[in-house]
Amino acid sequence: MAARPREYAMAIESIVPHPVPNDLMPLQTISDRLRCTGHPASVSTIRRWMEEAEARNEAMYTVRRRSARGWRRDYVSFSDILLVHRDWVANKEP
Repeated sequence: MAARPREYAMAIESIVPHPVPNDLMPLQTISDRLRCTGHPASVSTIRRWMEEAEARNEAMYTVRRRSARGWRRDYVSFSDILLVHRDWVANKEP
């Protein structure tokens, strides 16, 4: 009886390059949800967090869409914003 060749499997986490669709939210919706936490963040603050993350090469997952009328709507991963919000609140607290 011939020996079977060994099969090797790699133990790695599956990498998902994109967040689930319901994780992407408009900036205003995210701002409204963060208002309920007691540590509100305006749309301009969220945009600043996005720019700071991009400057550190830790860009958040974002999607920019334009309508037929030309207005722009930015969507960003709510999970990414929650992590930045957590750090922001921790640094703000004494």
